[in-house]
Amino acid sequence: MREIGIVTLLSVAVTAAAPGPQAYRPSVYLTPKSTQDFASCFARVEDRHGAAWWFVPRNHGGTLSNLGSKSGAPTYFIAINDRGGRREIALDQRDADAAPRKALNECI
Repeated sequence: MREIGIVTLLSVAVTAAAPGPQAYRPSVYLTPKSTQDFASCFARVEDRHGAAWWFVPRNHGGTLSNLGSKSGAPTYFIAINDRGGRREIALDQRDADAAPRKALNECI
């Protein structure tokens, strides 16, 4: 009985010491373009490809996404955060669809 207790204690200690899963973090880019310039560029690229998109402006940035698209394209979110003289662009995309990343790279 004592041996079972020791084995259980050791397995609990090993499990507790094991590293946990890595937290998901979106890709972050920097651009000197204004929020409106970046959003306009991204919209033009998406329109050229016939992709659905929307933009919601905020006081210091905005959000671009294709959430709600009926095309079946994987959902993405692009958060634009105004940091004074530069904009921080965060692409939150959990799948391998390259279209939003290509559009983003054209506009940075």
